[in-house]
Amino acid sequence: MRNEDPWEDIAPSLGGAGLVGHLVLESRPHEVFRAKDDLGRRLLFLVHDPETMSRTSLPKMAGLHVEADIRKGDGKAMLSVRLENQDDADIFAQFCDDIVMTVSNAPDEVSAVQAFIGRTWKWHALLKGARKKTLSREDQLGLIGELHTLSKNISSIKGIGAALEAWRGSEKAPKDFEMSGLCIECKTRGASSRAKVRITSEHQLADVIGHRLVLLVHTFANSENDEPGSQNLHSTVHHLRSVLGLDRPDRIRQLEEKLEEAGFDDEHVYDVNVSHRSTQFFLVEEGFPRIVPSSYLDGPVEVSYDLPLAQIEPFQIGEDELVALLRYSVQRYE
Repeated sequence: MRNEDPWEDIAPSLGGAGLVGHLVLESRPHEVFRAKDDLGRRLLFLVHDPETMSRTSLPKMAGLHVEADIRKGDGKAMLSVRLENQDDADIFAQFCDDIVMTVSNAPDEVSAVQAFIGRTWKWHALLKGARKKTLSREDQLGLIGELHTLSKNISSIKGIGAALEAWRGSEKAPKDFEMSGLCIECKTRGASSRAKVRITSEHQLADVIGHRLVLLVHTFANSENDEPGSQNLHSTVHHLRSVLGLDRPDRIRQLEEKLEEAGFDDEHVYDVNVSHRSTQFFLVEEGFPRIVPSSYLDGPVEVSYDLPLAQIEPFQIGEDELVALLRYSVQRYE
């Protein structure tokens, strides 16, 4: 139970005169305000430049109204959340504190807008009871690898929007990335582990008609959180959100949906901190050592096995060859 009500001493705004807000000092350098509208309903709103408005869809929640608008007086953009049922004032205050804390940590205005929207979607999920288990260390490393592939290997050639569209790993599809004419299966290993990767299905390295298939292997080393180049899931996702917010704000909602499918949760503590060491590329073609569905026509199914990197060294290709394959592939949704 809160001891103080931050809206208690705020007078309702006058009808037709716009909202009169009280600046939340903890939100600086961004401008977040508490206010009451002319009906006395509580609001929290972020004032920002119209250039940083997001195209991300806003959630619809019972008892709350989320809105993006342009103020008539000064032409500034305003992103707001309003409490409809005053009986929920306590949980609304917690919700707003969460937004303020997240927005205050945003490095720029684009990130602040996305952080505000992201928290509304997070509470939307929480209020629906959508809780997820924290990803295992292995799953954290795997997701970092997939996001690294998306943002570093594919985005630089295809663009961030097309790279996000190609990402299928979040959906547990057989291949992590699917483009017209090219599929990429991404694997991540620790620098101190044995030189092998784990193939978790007979479908992962199976041929796809009309497509080339590349096995991409990232090597990451354990690191301390404050080391240069160190990353964890939170920092990796934050970077990706910032890039999308600047380059393809229309894709932010798609990213959030895919992260949700992958099991990522902003509220979870992720203890895997790593630094990227290297990436190897292998062309999966005739003669490549693998188990595929045609290997055993009558079973078994869901086969997992270890693939030593030494055995696939003859199939290694250079990054320039991957770049050529990416440029040749056609992404339908670019």
